[in-house]
Amino acid sequence: MKRSGLGVSFFALALAASPLLAVAGPPAPVAPRGDVVDHVYGKDIPDPYRWMEGQDNKAFQEWLKAQGAVGRAWLDSAPTLAGWRTRLTVASAGSTTNRMQHRVAGRLFFLRLEQGKQGVLMQRKPDGSEMVLLDPNAVAATGGHASVTNYSVSADGRTIAVNVDHGGNEITTIEFYNTDTGARLPDQLDNIWGEFSVDWTPDGKAVTYTQMAPAGEQADQMLNMRARYHVMGTPVTQDKTLLVSGGNPTVPIAPQEFPGVGVSADSDWVIAVIGGARAQIRTCILPRAKLLEANAPWNCLINYDDEIQGANLKGNTFYAISKKDAPNGKLLTIDLAAAPTLDKARVLLPQSDVDVLTGTNVARDALYVRYMHNGEDVFVRSPYDGGPMKSVPLPYHGSAFLTDSDPTVDGLVFTLQSWTQPRKLFAYDVAKGLSDLNLGANSPKDYAAAIDILTVEAKSADGTLVPVTILQPKGYKPDGNALSLLDAYGGYGQATQPFFDPMTLEWVMAGHVYVFVSVRGGGEKGDAWRLAGKSALKYKGVEDLIGAADYMVSQGYSRKDHVGIYGASMGGLIMGGAVARYPDRFGAAIIHAGILNPTRLAAMPNGSNQFAETADPGTAEGFTILTNMDPYLAIKPGKTWPAVMLDVGLNDNRVTPWNSGKFGAALVAAGDTKVVYRTDADSGHFGTSLSQAAAEKADHYTFLEKAMGN
Repeated sequence: MKRSGLGVSFFALALAASPLLAVAGPPAPVAPRGDVVDHVYGKDIPDPYRWMEGQDNKAFQEWLKAQGAVGRAWLDSAPTLAGWRTRLTVASAGSTTNRMQHRVAGRLFFLRLEQGKQGVLMQRKPDGSEMVLLDPNAVAATGGHASVTNYSVSADGRTIAVNVDHGGNEITTIEFYNTDTGARLPDQLDNIWGEFSVDWTPDGKAVTYTQMAPAGEQADQMLNMRARYHVMGTPVTQDKTLLVSGGNPTVPIAPQEFPGVGVSADSDWVIAVIGGARAQIRTCILPRAKLLEANAPWNCLINYDDEIQGANLKGNTFYAISKKDAPNGKLLTIDLAAAPTLDKARVLLPQSDVDVLTGTNVARDALYVRYMHNGEDVFVRSPYDGGPMKSVPLPYHGSAFLTDSDPTVDGLVFTLQSWTQPRKLFAYDVAKGLSDLNLGANSPKDYAAAIDILTVEAKSADGTLVPVTILQPKGYKPDGNALSLLDAYGGYGQATQPFFDPMTLEWVMAGHVYVFVSVRGGGEKGDAWRLAGKSALKYKGVEDLIGAADYMVSQGYSRKDHVGIYGASMGGLIMGGAVARYPDRFGAAIIHAGILNPTRLAAMPNGSNQFAETADPGTAEGFTILTNMDPYLAIKPGKTWPAVMLDVGLNDNRVTPWNSGKFGAALVAAGDTKVVYRTDADSGHFGTSLSQAAAEKADHYTFLEKAMGN
C-alpha cells in the first residue's frame, strides 16, 4: 500500500459564500481540495479532503467551527425555529426521566433527568426517602462540565463507584462515594471509557475495572485497553493489571479488543468477557482464588466463531446465549465443577421458531430469560430446580431496555415502555407478584390518545419484506402532503424496539409522520437479520431504507421531496449510502455523528474496533468491501442531491468529526446542494441532558421543514 500527492492548497481556506446557504452572518468556508490519491491493492482512490484528518488538526477544527456558525445562522433565520424550541422545551420541562435503575441491598439507585439539568445520581432508601449522591450540575454552575455516564454499587449497598465525564468526550473518572453519608472517598480511577463501570468483589473491598491506554502513550486510546484490579484505600499505582494485549499467554487479546473481568456475588469463579463493537463475545473463566496470580491460568471457553452473544454465572453454572446454528438463540449451560468445555454444554432452552432470545438475568430463586416477540419483550422464569417455566405477567406490551437482578435476592427488576407510554420500573418475584416501583418516567401529555401506531412491511430491492413502524396523528388519512421522517440504524444486531421519547412524539403531534425502519444489520428478526446486513452486505440496509421511503410515497403519505431520513453513528453508513446512491428518492437527510468514510477506519480513533462489523481495510478483500460501502467515495458530480444536515459533537471520541467534514465537502463540490453543519461544543457522540435533546431536535425539525417545505 502506498499513497502519493499530499499537497493541499491551504490558501483556499479563504471564505466564500454558497448561495444556498446565504443568510445574514458569516459566509461558509470553502473546503480546499488536495491532490491525495491512495494506490491500494491495485486501485486509485482519490481523497481530496485528507487534510481534514488528525486528532489535533487546528485547520480542520477552525473550518468546522466556521461551518457550524454558518449552519447556526441558517437555522436561526427559519421562522419555525422559535416554535419548535418552545414546543420541545415545554415537553422537556414536563418530563422527568429516571434511568440506570439498580436495586442493591434493599436500596434503589438511579439517575434522575429533568429539564435544564444533567442527570442527578440518587438513591431511594428502604424507608422510601430519597437522597442525592452526586449532582453534576454543581460543576456546571462553576463553568465546567460534568455528567454521570454509569455507576456500580457494592453488594452491601454502602459504596458506589460513579463514572463522571468532565469533558463531554465520554472519557471518565470513576469517583467513589459513601452511600450513607454522601461523602466522597479518596479512591479515584482515571481514563475510563464512560460505559465501563467497575465490578465489585463480594466483600466490597476491591473492584475490577477496564482502563483505556494512558494518555500520550499512543494515538488511539481505544487500543490496548486493560482489565485491572484495585484494592480500596490503596494507591492506584499498586493496581494489578489482569488482562491486556500480550500480557497473559493463556488469554490472547488483540489491541482493538476490550477485556473486562466480572465477579459474581455467589460464585467462586470470575469471568473475562472480551469483545468490542460486535455482536459476539469471547469468554474465559478462572477460579476467583487465582485471579491475582501472575499469568493466571484462564480457561477460554468461547471464541467469536462460537457465536455466543451473552453469558452469565450462577454458582458453578455458566449460562451462554448461542446463535450458532440457531439464529433466534438457544440457551446453553456448562457445569464449571466438571472439566468445563463448550462441547460439553447442555441445551437448557432450545431455539424458538418465533421469538428471539436476547438476555438472561441471574436471581436467587430462578433464571429470568428475556425474549423479543415481534419487537416487544417478554420474560420467562426458569427455576434452578428444574420446575416448570412460566411467563412473567406484564401490564402492557413494550420494551424492557433495563433488566436488573441480584444472585442473592429473589426476583427481577425491569423497565417497561412503549412508543407512547413512558417507562415504568417494575419488580417481580413469585411471592409478591408484579409491583410498580414508581421510579420510571412521566409523560408531559397523553400521547397515546393522540397518536396511532401502525406496523407494516415494505419491500426492499431484492423482495425482502422489511418491518416498518409508523407513528402518525390519530385518525390520519394519508393525503400525500405529510412530512415523513424515516429513522434507521442497522448495525451490530441492535434491534429497533419501542421506546418512549417526547422529543420524537412531538414531531407527530405537529402533524407529521415518524417512521422506524428495521433495516437488515439489526436484530429484529434474529441473528440472520444481522448477518444479512453486515460487512459486504451493508448495502442491503440502504436498500431496505429506500424500500421504506418508496412505501411512504406509494401509500400516499408523502411526495418524494417530503420524505426525510435520519441516522446516527453506524447508522450514518445507511444514511450516507442513501444520499450518495439514491439521492432522488427523498428530500432531506440528517446524519448525526455518522461513519461516512469507512475506508479510513484505520486512521480513526476507535476505528479498528469497527472492523468486525464492516471489514478490515488492511486486507485486499476488506478494503474492497469498505470501498463499496463508503458514502464519501460514492459521491460523484452530475446528480441532484437532497438537502443534508451533518450534526457533529466537537468532543466526539467514538466517530471522529472529520467523517462529516469530508462527506459534506464532497457533496458541496459535487453540485449545487444545501449542506448544513450543526456543531455542539459541549457534547461528544450524543448529548447527555434533556435540554440538549430538546435543542437538537428543534434544529432537526426546523431543518426538515425549511428544506422540504412545511
